[in-house]
Amino acid sequence: MKNRMRKVSTMQVRLPVLLFLLMLAGLWMSIPTAVQAKERCRISVDTILASRQGSGVDSRLKQDVSELQNMFNYTSYQLLSSKTLNLKKGESGTVSLPGNRRLKITPHNIRENRADIALQMMKKKRTVFQSQVQLLNRGSLFVGGPKYENGNLIFKISGSY
Repeated sequence: MKNRMRKVSTMQVRLPVLLFLLMLAGLWMSIPTAVQAKERCRISVDTILASRQGSGVDSRLKQDVSELQNMFNYTSYQLLSSKTLNLKKGESGTVSLPGNRRLKITPHNIRENRADIALQMMKKKRTVFQSQVQLLNRGSLFVGGPKYENGNLIFKISGSY
């Protein structure tokens, strides 16, 4: 039997390669953004006034009251404000706080189920507090803040990415 050499056209080679690349692109597009590189972080900041005067708890804080009472020694909790920021990794956002203060938030590293976040509280142009925290995806943490009116401020910081 003779060995036959078959000439393959470039179209015959290009078509399977093109189909393969289209299939890969389709798979990539079907992967949810959260599974791809986590470059954005949604961070919410609730500002709470905690006091020892009275015993009222803001109805919007019902889900957090037991944790607040376990962590802090106050009898009254009032939600003053809520703000949500949608930040890219390395981008800073600012939340206005009572008493002419601002809280600057910067997510530095977002990986798997954690985000490394820098917090910096400023009054005028002076930094009065700064910290680095790790925030679990869909988790939250409470940070005790400065004195304000008849109590202290507490910040609930939550994140999802």
